[in-house]
Amino acid sequence: MYYTFIIKETTMELLNLDIQLMATLWENTYRAAIKDQNGNYVASVRIIVNVPLSPDRLPPNAPKADPQLFVLVEDAVMESEDIIQFETLLSVHIREKFKNEIDQIYFFYPSPEDVLNKTVDVQEVQH
Repeated sequence: MYYTFIIKETTMELLNLDIQLMATLWENTYRAAIKDQNGNYVASVRIIVNVPLSPDRLPPNAPKADPQLFVLVEDAVMESEDIIQFETLLSVHIREKFKNEIDQIYFFYPSPEDVLNKTVDVQEVQH
């Protein structure tokens, strides 16, 4: 799998995010292209919706499981100090798109080992 995480030298101010959500060939899995309030590329993510099995398929003593979302950040252009703001804004938008039915959102990023040992050819993403 190909991952890129580009660190810029200037800090961006994220005030709002524009999210283009797209279906994929996998059930409960979506791709999202994310731009900032100025239309500049911020990130590409994969969103995986984990829905628990229906209670009739579980034993009577099974623990309660809530739905959750995994957000895999596959490519991003931001400073490490922007991550909290990015996750906060993106979480709000994702919850709106999924009608606020999923409380737990987990973010995952490429490991620094993978990122720092690769040469990345930066190209403008057209959406």
